[in-house]
Amino acid sequence: MTIPLDAAAGGCECLPPRRRLERDDPPAERPVNAFVLRYEDRWFGIEKRVAFEAPDLATALAMVEHEPIGRWAELSLDGRTLCRRGGEPDGGARYWVVD
Repeated sequence: MTIPLDAAAGGCECLPPRRRLERDDPPAERPVNAFVLRYEDRWFGIEKRVAFEAPDLATALAMVEHEPIGRWAELSLDGRTLCRRGGEPDGGARYWVVD
């Protein structure tokens, strides 16, 4: 079975044609928020702060997933604490609690 291709559109008849980007098209703008992660370093036991930008809270939490967070952590935006890192007393599961 062959699928007829529309050479002018550059694809299959079953898909909408791709929009070609023009050089003068403005870049897509996403709102960016400045988050601050404050936490106890798991290896050294000292407090650390990391400032970074993310479009939303879910993305920010995904970005800090690989930081060496020790017993506590908090994530803030514009000086307001959004959530804190919690966990089971026995050191098991770790999770974020929204303030």
